[in-house]
Amino acid sequence: MSAELLRVDDLNVRVGSTPLVQGVSFTLGRGERLGIIGESGSGKTLTALSIMGLLPDNLDASGSIQFDGTELLGLSEDDLCEVRGNAISMIFQEPMTALNPVMRIGKQIAEPLKLHQGLSSREAADTAVRLLDSVGIDRPESRVRSFAHELSGGQRQRAMIAMALACGPDLVIADEPTTALDVTVQAKVLGVLKEQVVANDAALILITHDLPVVSAITERVLVLRGGTVVEQGPTDVVFGRPADDYTTQLVDAVPPMSTTANVALKPAPEPVVGTPLVSVRDVHKHYRLRRARLREPAMVVKALDGVSLDIYPGETFGVVGESGSGKSTLARIMVGLNRPTSGSVVVDGIDVSAGSDLRPLRDVAQMVFQDPMGSLDPRMRIGDIIAEPLRSLGTAGDHSQRVRTLLDAVSMPANIADRYPHEFSGGQRQRIAIARALAPNPTLLIADEPVSALDMSVQTVTLDLLKQLKEQFELTMVFISHDLSVVHEICERVIVMERGAIVERGDVGQVFGRPSTTYTESLINSIPRLDGGFLNA
Repeated sequence: MSAELLRVDDLNVRVGSTPLVQGVSFTLGRGERLGIIGESGSGKTLTALSIMGLLPDNLDASGSIQFDGTELLGLSEDDLCEVRGNAISMIFQEPMTALNPVMRIGKQIAEPLKLHQGLSSREAADTAVRLLDSVGIDRPESRVRSFAHELSGGQRQRAMIAMALACGPDLVIADEPTTALDVTVQAKVLGVLKEQVVANDAALILITHDLPVVSAITERVLVLRGGTVVEQGPTDVVFGRPADDYTTQLVDAVPPMSTTANVALKPAPEPVVGTPLVSVRDVHKHYRLRRARLREPAMVVKALDGVSLDIYPGETFGVVGESGSGKSTLARIMVGLNRPTSGSVVVDGIDVSAGSDLRPLRDVAQMVFQDPMGSLDPRMRIGDIIAEPLRSLGTAGDHSQRVRTLLDAVSMPANIADRYPHEFSGGQRQRIAIARALAPNPTLLIADEPVSALDMSVQTVTLDLLKQLKEQFELTMVFISHDLSVVHEICERVIVMERGAIVERGDVGQVFGRPSTTYTESLINSIPRLDGGFLNA
């Protein structure tokens, strides 16, 4: 058994008299990898912040956190600064927020090396290049001069891993490190993280709501609910034979395609007939980037490159692919938020690409965005948010009854109409966003990554709600996601996009069960499984 590195005994975190974390206890040995899981609000991140000494000032922690024999609770800020980034480091969920936007990546990685290791600027700069190379970032010599916004999401997360491992810490805490990443990028980042902590003989705490990710990388798991530990033990035992009903609920919420390699193929849907509701023909969308230097030619990015497809009334149509493949650009063009460079898009007889009055389209097509907190006006009450499309479209009469009907349809009580978005959880805000999209009674609902940031249990409830609403309101739905297991669960037909082009299309069972392109196969092989590893690895 590994020597004990971290011991957390009876950790309690309170805001005033309200308990947020209660009696959390666990140990972690050198070189061990521990997963902490649970729904939003279960206390996962608060436990991590307590270990790092980064709790907000209005929260109080009690109990004991011993790291390598040193009590961390009550340690002075100066002493904690000696520990943070050196002996214990943390990889945060959103690297774009955690990284300094006005500081080059190389300097951010070099900073702890100079502070904790006493390296010179030149030595630290050379080490930063080596660290970026070790986490698989191409052309590290030039990437050290990049700013955070110049890197992709996967590259930013790798840079965060390099920064966290710079000083050779004994303990790395990774808080939702892959939530917003594509499956292929997620698989690579997880591989790099596991490889690096093993190479450095570092212990790892992985915090996530994604159970297959925990299964792929950890040896033990701790299950939190409402700030308390409900179960802990070896990962394969806890997921294979959960002892607590709550753990069973979490396991049962994992989509079948992320559960085991032996996934039954979905039967082919009924053949689509009739006139398409959406007809996309040879659509191109090009963006011209600003020149980096005066004499350099402007770069043209082909966000969409000759896309053609038909979507028929009543079907749930999936669009999958990595970030930058053109999924969201296609969605925004279908609802008239962007115009194509060339080609035609017709939605229920309305030529979206013609640039004419698109107000009639708002009655037909509506969109649910990925981040409800970003798409809901924080200064408006819920009732006004849901009624806003009706007022905008000039719908006459009192809208309060329609608001109540829509809140009931998304299983939200009518009395929330006077409250504000920040008073609700992520899943509840997404329900409100769905209610708003349904207000004009559209025929087409386009959902762009609507569940990617949600807990798996909330994700399952939201998917069930979308299925129910599709039948209730006789909707045609376009479901856009980088999560293939979710698309497999909800869609009948699917297209796979790569670099703005459709590389594969067909029934979900056919495309996912017998992919005809290596790109689709690589996406499927990158899906983490609850039974460990990846789907077809």
